[in-house]
Amino acid sequence: MYIQCSTVKRKGKDGRNRKLVESYRDPQTGKPRNRTVQKLEKLPILERSRLILKHGGQKYLDAQEWKVLIDAGDFTQPDLSTCIGDSFRGAGNWVLLRYFKNTGLESLLRQHLGTKSGNILRDMVTLQILDPDSKLGYVKKRQQTLNYVLDGKPSYKEDTFYQSLDLLEGRFEQIRNDLNKAHPPSGRLLLYDLSNSYFCGTKAELGGYGDSKEKRHDRYIVSYGLVTCADNLPLDIKVWKGGTADVKTVAGTFADWKQKYHSSSAIWVADRSMSDEGTLEKVQDMGLSYITGLPAASQLALLGQIHEGCPELFDETLTEFTQENRRYILCRHNQKGYRREMQNYRNLRKVYEALKKIQSSPQNYSKEKLYHRAMKVLEKHNQTHCWKLSFDAYQNDKGKERYKLNFKLNRQQFRAQNIIGHYYLLQTNLPAKELTSHEAKEYYKSLIKAERCFRLAKSDLEIRPIRHRKAARIRAHIYLNFLAIWLVKYIEKSWRGKGIHHEAPAKLREWDQRMMLHEIIDKNNKQIIELQWNQGTIAQEALDEMRIFGELGQGLPHL
Repeated sequence: MYIQCSTVKRKGKDGRNRKLVESYRDPQTGKPRNRTVQKLEKLPILERSRLILKHGGQKYLDAQEWKVLIDAGDFTQPDLSTCIGDSFRGAGNWVLLRYFKNTGLESLLRQHLGTKSGNILRDMVTLQILDPDSKLGYVKKRQQTLNYVLDGKPSYKEDTFYQSLDLLEGRFEQIRNDLNKAHPPSGRLLLYDLSNSYFCGTKAELGGYGDSKEKRHDRYIVSYGLVTCADNLPLDIKVWKGGTADVKTVAGTFADWKQKYHSSSAIWVADRSMSDEGTLEKVQDMGLSYITGLPAASQLALLGQIHEGCPELFDETLTEFTQENRRYILCRHNQKGYRREMQNYRNLRKVYEALKKIQSSPQNYSKEKLYHRAMKVLEKHNQTHCWKLSFDAYQNDKGKERYKLNFKLNRQQFRAQNIIGHYYLLQTNLPAKELTSHEAKEYYKSLIKAERCFRLAKSDLEIRPIRHRKAARIRAHIYLNFLAIWLVKYIEKSWRGKGIHHEAPAKLREWDQRMMLHEIIDKNNKQIIELQWNQGTIAQEALDEMRIFGELGQGLPHL
């Protein structure tokens, strides 16, 4: 709209006729047209003057109209003294909130836990990704999130957070099932791996001593197993008392998951720590297909037996053979074998120096003690098969019987050990027609996807140390981390489809720090005037990067 002014004759004098005019395009002919919105001359002088000034007609104002505007104070600025109030988590929080809605995770939490508890769990998962802390720490940190502002700043007590956790523990299976229905796994591959985390204190109901993955043998631990699919999305998680052997978790877990994931057509891939004879027989009796490695001792024994009987198998990087009606696949390491070979040479030097020291020791009156000392060295450096030991008896100056240790390197056995170190064995009950050797090797190497989920939980999400004591709270804590892992992996999967390879937690935290929402407060009456996003070069770089990632959507919310 604009001001149109024309000259007219009024009582023999020149006058002006000012109108507020709007331009539009005729919908039938498509030609531009003008229409009068309002005639201005008959309006009160102050209202007329303000309309003319607002729509760019300053040149049509006369002296009297200018004076009226000045007297009304239209050209004086209000005396506003402002300051910045609270700041809220910014762009990273906004991206997470969008993924909560787009994936349906937010609606699932509200459906199964209620609106209040669902919102609290959503905020806890958000903070677990952006700023991990204890549950008590989340009570205050939640009030710094964008979710808190968009929900109308509701205040909840500490007990409400723990009640929401208890609800999650009881209804996790329903949430997980609905989540997997909404986002079904792709392909036949199901990757299963186990890990554990340690506690603060020794009173946890699910705590126990065992083989700690983090080498915290001084702490109580809890074990949990994760199953993921080929596209990196975690599907389920199970929790056991700390110290539970890996092999004891497999049969019951697979039986539980058989119907859930249509295991008759799936291929289960598990680590070698879960592949003892009894466990594999139970898995096979269930009619499940598996690919797994051999336990370390069994693998070394079988590799040594193969090298002795069929050394030509080690001339290939990938081959297979059948023994006792079981299919084995012999795979060559790309780099790990060379590291093992260099370590063998270092150990060879250490063993030689240690045996020379034992040989020259004056404590040589017992042949048995010399033998045990030598074998302790060989076992420490894993070279018991590479050396031949013998003893010579003689008498010292006082006529007492003494023994001298003799040792000799079995070069053929040492060479075989170096060759064996370049290879590892897989076993499967799938025939070659259904699964080639190359596919089996690639499927087994896909276990790194499950291991990366554990790395994410322990590094970025800080799943440990666990500070809960009750079994239900411990499981709820692990389930909360599972939801955070699922959301992070979904975001990374979306980015991978766009050719973007970044770790989601680090990038979201970076955006969160660069783009934050600030309260603008009037110093006089202490009231919030508006909420503004910070501006500047760093903020603009974050916005440009979000646009490249495809995460800007309709833009940041304007409140």
